[in-house]
Amino acid sequence: MKKNKGITLIALVITIIVLLILAGVSIATLLGENGILSQATKAVEKTNNATEKEKVQLACNAQMSKNAEKGKYTIDVEDIDDIQEKLDSLKAGAKITEGSNPIEVVFPNGNIYAISNGKVLEQAEVGKKVTGKNKAYTNKGTAIIPEGFTIVPGCDDVSEGLVISDNEGDTEETGKDKIAEGNQFVWVPVKDFSKFEREAGYYNGTKQECEFVSDKLTSGKYYEPKGDGKTVETETTGTEKEVQDMYKSVKDNGGFYIGRYETGREGENVVCKKGATVYNNIGWSNTDDMTVETGGAVELARKFATQESYTSVKSTLCYGVQWDAVMRWMSNIANPNVPGKKYIEDSTGMGWYGNNYKEGNPEHKTGTDIESGVNNKSNKVKNIYDMSGNVWEWTMEAYDTSIRIIRGGGYYSNYPVSYRYNYYSSITGTDYGFRTTLYL
Repeated sequence: MKKNKGITLIALVITIIVLLILAGVSIATLLGENGILSQATKAVEKTNNATEKEKVQLACNAQMSKNAEKGKYTIDVEDIDDIQEKLDSLKAGAKITEGSNPIEVVFPNGNIYAISNGKVLEQAEVGKKVTGKNKAYTNKGTAIIPEGFTIVPGCDDVSEGLVISDNEGDTEETGKDKIAEGNQFVWVPVKDFSKFEREAGYYNGTKQECEFVSDKLTSGKYYEPKGDGKTVETETTGTEKEVQDMYKSVKDNGGFYIGRYETGREGENVVCKKGATVYNNIGWSNTDDMTVETGGAVELARKFATQESYTSVKSTLCYGVQWDAVMRWMSNIANPNVPGKKYIEDSTGMGWYGNNYKEGNPEHKTGTDIESGVNNKSNKVKNIYDMSGNVWEWTMEAYDTSIRIIRGGGYYSNYPVSYRYNYYSSITGTDYGFRTTLYL
């Protein structure tokens, strides 16, 4: 008898299973997240991005060369038209965002590249520490993210206050009474550098009539003539250089960073953290001689960056011109307590003023939310806490050779956030503190 040869049903099933496994492996290798096609797509995207960035950098280099012939060694918003012309000649297909500072170059595929001081910056990622060099981040505006800092998740809208931290794990919510792990700062955009100057604040809802305000920085002197026409002495050499460096940084980078919180303290160390005890009972310095810049807020603010081992930014006490840049940025914020009035005109209820601090913030902690009715969390504006109320804040602005300007009003008063007041620089008190700023 003839015998029929074949395979058993079990062998057939096993064969099919093996084939399915091999097919799955092949498909995963080809189409998976890290598959051949995916990697090829990423490689093409990376190549295209490199090509785009190269074209932008070529346009920048050409403009830098052109500017150097005129003795100008940087690129700013005045060069936008020329850079656009160069991009067009390279057939980049990109357009520069009108009025952007830093300069934003947008490609048809949505890629955005920021130009800062003649360099095309890489894009930062939210929640991931910037390493190697400063990067840019674009979301309703562009901010420069310093090396060593991280964009805090949930606070990445430049127009509403982009927040950075020196601790990669920081989040928006750190707990009501918990001190955040990292120091936090908010990017203040300065799109039009021609308006980066001091201007009058408000008192009783109207502009102040005072001699504190002046034109832009001239001849390296921040210490301006008084309104009566009498010229006073200039600042120290160190302060004059600091002013020049700060102004240049703001112009080149389109903004600066201000402490999200009033400056706090951990022991004798300066911190810019939520939930810290505010650093009060401090004068501008320890004397009324403006040439002595030790023993007070100005010295502590300047040492902060060194204390924290920052290498990409410098710290200083908030300048009057910086405070007023924040006021312009906040100028459209309405006060729900005072119909028809803006926050910068009348800050009633939007800060720890009068008696409310005794119930809600008796220890003057930094970044403590107001939690009542219409004023709920209203002491946070553009993601910056307590610019009005809690403590008066010393600034670098001067009134004369022995008197410095304080801003924002303390818990004993109800002065609006933009209001200027002045005290001898050695004065101290429980309602005297300060705020630290950073510039690149």
